[in-house]
Amino acid sequence: MVVDKYKLAASLGLAALAGLTAMAAGLMSEARASVILGRTLCSFLITGVLVYIGVFLFERFGCRDLMGETEAPMAELAAQEKAAGEELAEAAAGAAEPAGDEQPGAAADGAAEPGNGFEPLQADSLRRVVGSNEGGQG
Repeated sequence: MVVDKYKLAASLGLAALAGLTAMAAGLMSEARASVILGRTLCSFLITGVLVYIGVFLFERFGCRDLMGETEAPMAELAAQEKAAGEELAEAAAGAAEPAGDEQPGAAADGAAEPGNGFEPLQADSLRRVVGSNEGGQG
C-alpha cells in the first residue's frame, strides 16, 4: 500500500507542476481564462496519468532488479572507501611524527633540490601583458 501512495504522490506532484507551468504560460501569453483553464486541466490530467503509468512500469519491470544489482557493489565501495580512509589517517599520523635522524624542515628543502625537476619561477622569465590606453575598442 505504501508503493501506491508513492505512485500517487509522484504523479500528483508532477501533474501539479505541469499544470502550473501551463497556467503561467497562458497568463504570459494573455490568453482567455477559458483557454488557460482548459490547457491547465489537460496538462494536469495527461501528466498525472503518464507519470503514474511510468512509475507503475518502472516498479513492475525494473526497480527491484536495479536495486538488487546496485546494493552489493555499493556496500563493497563503501568498505573500500572506509579502508582507504583508515590508511590515509594512519599515513598522516606516521608522517606527522618526524623520525629522530631527520630534521623537520628537510622535506621542504628537498623540493628545491636540482635533481628532482622542480624549479621555482623567476620574475625575469615571466611574460608580461600590457594593455593599450586607447579609449576605443580594437
